[in-house]
Amino acid sequence: IGIGLVLIWIAMQMLSLYTKHNDIIIVPDFRGMNYRQVAAGSEYQNYQFSVTDSIFEADKPKGSILTQDPFPGAKVKKNRMVYLTITSTIPEKTAMPDLRDLTLRQAQSMLESAGLKLGKLLYIRSFDEDAVQNQLFQGKPIKAGSPINKGSSIDLTVGMGAKAAEMKVDSLRDDSL
Repeated sequence: IGIGLVLIWIAMQMLSLYTKHNDIIIVPDFRGMNYRQVAAGSEYQNYQFSVTDSIFEADKPKGSILTQDPFPGAKVKKNRMVYLTITSTIPEKTAMPDLRDLTLRQAQSMLESAGLKLGKLLYIRSFDEDAVQNQLFQGKPIKAGSPINKGSSIDLTVGMGAKAAEMKVDSLRDDSL
């Protein structure tokens, strides 16, 4: 029995050495950091990195880390693989929706669902009040269905309707929206 216990104890010690039991490091918080800088940084040489997904977010810097697995503060062994989700360096494309003849509220809703932003509004004389007359990208008309980067701003020309008869102005800009 004594020899058996000694052999079990020796086996456990060898197993502990082989698996590097109690030899752990703490995972830092990589979120918000640039992926290239982290992967090339010498202070993070105890980790291996794998990008599992990239997501386009216009308000985040390109290439920044959004999520990580294992989470910050986790105890892991040296050379552990850290799986990352980063922001895309190339914006996603979306098809420009057809906003003509829609109300301003409908047009704004369609822009948001397509991942686009409402830019400037240019009010023009037209019989239909608050109806979109034209859609502009970088000052030029853009056709429905044209590929465009998500997060782009779209300017709209909107009819003034009955308000145009009351005003003696051909056009009025409203940049407050």
